[in-house]
Amino acid sequence: MNGMLQRAAAQPRTACHGSPSPRNALSALLPLALILTFGPRPASPQQTAQKLVPAPPNASVQPLSPKGKLEFCLHASFGPVALLRSSLAAGVNQWRDYPKEWGQGAEGYGRRFASSLGQRTVKNSIRFVTTTALREDPRYFASGQKSFSRRVGHAIASVFLTRTDRGGRRLNVSGLASTVGSEFIGNQWYPPRVGTTNDALRGSAITLGLDATMNLAREFWPDIRKLLRR
Repeated sequence: MNGMLQRAAAQPRTACHGSPSPRNALSALLPLALILTFGPRPASPQQTAQKLVPAPPNASVQPLSPKGKLEFCLHASFGPVALLRSSLAAGVNQWRDYPKEWGQGAEGYGRRFASSLGQRTVKNSIRFVTTTALREDPRYFASGQKSFSRRVGHAIASVFLTRTDRGGRRLNVSGLASTVGSEFIGNQWYPPRVGTTNDALRGSAITLGLDATMNLAREFWPDIRKLLRR
C-alpha cells in the first residue's frame, strides 16, 4: 500500500509493547471510519471515470497539461482512495507495533499516518516534476485486448513502460524515479534501525509489485463492473 506498510511486511512482528489492546485497535480504525464518512470526493464524475475505466493505448486521448498532471498527482496524494490507503497502512503498522520506536496510542498512530501520507506526497511530487519535464503521462491506459494473458502482461508491463504525451510508449522513468526516490527520502524520518538502504530497496520492489496489482484491478475493473450489474 505504501512504503511504510511494505517495510512492516518485510520485518518480523515485535512484541516490545505486548499485544495491541482493543483500545489501540479502535484508535486505529476511528480515522478510517471518519475518512469513509467525511472524506473528500473526486472533483468530478469525469475524473472518476478516467481512473476506473481507462482508455486503450491506441485511443485518441488528449495529453494532460502541466495543470492536469498537478491535479492528477494531488488527487493521488490526498484523494479519498489515497487517504484510505494511508489510514489502512497506519492501522496495520499500529497493530504490528512497527516501528516499535513510535509506540502505541493516538500519538503512535498519528506518526504512522503522517509518515504514510508524507511518503505518498513525496512520491507524487517527484512524479509531477518528472512527468512534466519528460512529457510522460501518469495515467494508466487499458490494453484494449481481449486475450486474458495479453491484458495481464500489459498491466504488469505498464509498471515499467508508460505513455508519452505524443502517444508513444517508453521506459516509465517518472514512475520508477518517484517510487525509489520516495523510499529513500522516507528513510530520513524512520528510526535508523529500519531506515537503511536495504529497507528502501526492498520497499521499492514491493511498491512496484503493488503497482502491478493496482494496474490489474484497473485493467479488469470494467469486466467486474459488468458482472456486478447483472
